[in-house]
Amino acid sequence: MIMKRKLSLHSMGLKKRIWVAIALTTLLPALIFFYYISGNFVSIPTMIIIGAIIFFGWWIVLERMRSVITIYSRAKDTLEGMGEEIPEVSDEIKVLDSIATSLSLRVKSSLDQLRDFGKKTEELNKEVSKKVFVLSAILQANDLFSKQTPSEEIVQFLLQRLKEILDMKVCFCSVKNEGAHTLETLACAGTDVSRVESVLQKETKAFSAMKTLGVVDRENSSLPRVDWSKDLGIQNIVVRPMRSRGKFIGIVGMGNSEDDFVFTTDDLNILNLFSQNIAFMWEHKELLHKIEESEIFDSLTGFYNDKFTARRLDEEIQRAVVYQRPCGFLFIQIANYEDYQKEHGLIEGEKLVKKVAGVFKETLRPIDIAGRIGPDKLAAILIEKTRRQSQEVAHTLKEKLRQACADTVKIIFGVAENPLDGADAQELILFAQGHKHPL
Repeated sequence: MIMKRKLSLHSMGLKKRIWVAIALTTLLPALIFFYYISGNFVSIPTMIIIGAIIFFGWWIVLERMRSVITIYSRAKDTLEGMGEEIPEVSDEIKVLDSIATSLSLRVKSSLDQLRDFGKKTEELNKEVSKKVFVLSAILQANDLFSKQTPSEEIVQFLLQRLKEILDMKVCFCSVKNEGAHTLETLACAGTDVSRVESVLQKETKAFSAMKTLGVVDRENSSLPRVDWSKDLGIQNIVVRPMRSRGKFIGIVGMGNSEDDFVFTTDDLNILNLFSQNIAFMWEHKELLHKIEESEIFDSLTGFYNDKFTARRLDEEIQRAVVYQRPCGFLFIQIANYEDYQKEHGLIEGEKLVKKVAGVFKETLRPIDIAGRIGPDKLAAILIEKTRRQSQEVAHTLKEKLRQACADTVKIIFGVAENPLDGADAQELILFAQGHKHPL
């Protein structure tokens, strides 16, 4: 089988077939001719065989020519279909060579375009993936925000995602401390808080005065002269100031240690988006803090909250000092509140506090001031009452609670009097809480 394949014309290349054809049509007849003119006799059967061999050789030549013409026609049709001009050459072989060259150049050009398209597609996929990751991070941060997750944790999450998305070495966020006029690092990724603060403390005023984006890379240098490579281990950094209603509230920065690096527009836009979200959440936190500061009532009991209670106690102490009158303070705590809440649930626990608060309020005079100073703690500012009189109020409360709550609630109490037990609100409250007795 292998021998047959080797002797078959189908297994031979074009050059071998042409050489076989030349041998059959030229060399073999020439040998016979010289043999004949030498005076040797050639029989008729031999002549017939020689003729058949010559015919077979020409058949091979014609077959190869037909194959070349077929290839020429197909290549010509292909080139015309591609909109290319056919070279005006009378020799088909030269035309075929020209067509092959044109097709090769066209294929090479198409492969180059396909390679460029693949690169552009890869870059586009990276950009799309980056934008998807950014959107996902923002949505997750908003979800954490809606669940009342602490702002510091949300900022830490955003910085970590920013570091991963842009492949940065360091990301940080610092906010302005209004009282100390310094920048305090809220969160960071890729470095320690102490290292970031050591950098910011050197140029606090310069960073606080920033109004636009600051960049240090191969093409830019618009930040305070700080040795970033020494302090944070980075060569390139971009810092964006955060503002709320035109007021500076902090900065967000990121950087890496790559050589010959330039921040792209997309990098800056993503940093801008993250910083805007951080600024929004921080502004919301500050607004909630101001609202809490402005609130004076406890929503469950209707009493004054702990901050306003302390403020009112200070005011009454000052008034008592001016008029040389006593000022009493009564503190009570539901001793079994946590156990009751675990057994009956949060709602029932709040109902118990509200019930005790109702009895507490009934026990006091209209001029006395009631407050809730803890989840299970109530207090009263007893105007012009001494410690002994405050204890009498506590015992009256005991009888009323026994009637209203039976054995459901267990109360401990403490009393204090100004100026004997303290000169200000904090001292009176601490004294009362430190001298508690079962009621």
